Amino acid sequence: MKKALCIAGFLILAAQLPLWGYDTSPALFQVVPEAIWAAATGGGTWVTEVQITNFGASAASIVVFFDTSAGAGNFITLPGTIPSMNSVKYSNIVATIDAVDPSATVYYGKAGGLWVANASSENIQVHAQTVNANYGKTFPGLNIIAGNTALQGRPMIIQGLIRNATYRTSVGVYNIDSSVNYVIRFTIYNSAYAVVGSYFEKTVLPFSQISFNPFVQAGVTSGDYDNCWLYIEVTTGSTGNGAMFYGSLANNYTNDTYTLMAKQYTTGSTALPVPPIR
Repeated sequence: MKKALCIAGFLILAAQLPLWGYDTSPALFQVVPEAIWAAATGGGTWVTEVQITNFGASAASIVVFFDTSAGAGNFITLPGTIPSMNSVKYSNIVATIDAVDPSATVYYGKAGGLWVANASSENIQVHAQTVNANYGKTFPGLNIIAGNTALQGRPMIIQGLIRNATYRTSVGVYNIDSSVNYVIRFTIYNSAYAVVGSYFEKTVLPFSQISFNPFVQAGVTSGDYDNCWLYIEVTTGSTGNGAMFYGSLANNYTNDTYTLMAKQYTTGSTALPVPPIR
């Protein structure tokens, strides 16, 4: 159950509404599309470390939501405050949330999207690192803007997909809207722009996060594939905050992992300014 809010003028945060700004610059709140606290396939435990830096003029009080495939997470206020221009690092943010949440919610074994906000109305910067022993990947806190999200008519891509004996690929979707169900179509293309397997669709509910192996979902059960990319198209859902996406490569032998960032798709019809000569 969502905790009742008692902070005057704080309803914008309770509703998890967007704050427009640059892609990853400090903002009132930021989103990490994937945070995890779960056993690793190859042994050990994946945990997400989170660093929060307060760039505001006064102390920051931090609140978070951890949204999973089950839907919206609880409203959690993290202990203490962060002084101006100071940083706090949580070695396992999901375990920290578990320790603070008085409800019976089970957090271990879960992955989800993380919403980090400053209740004190000062800008913060979020940095996440998911680690297991000597292996890991990093991810910046993202602002809710067009460049970081997909809606109907605004597709995205993820490059670097691989399926072979060494690497497996996973993709995640985080619906960051409070009321819109997004139907999303995924198509894998190889280096010659041929479809790998077949396209597939996922319906992602409000404030929920899911992840999957795109090759498995596309019906690919054999063969090696490298130098592939994923086309992501919202087929239902033209309003709201949209959805965020991420990809990950994992080494089947070492369990090391790498982040695959989602990017906006363009047909290349719009020319970019010519940069100055170095």
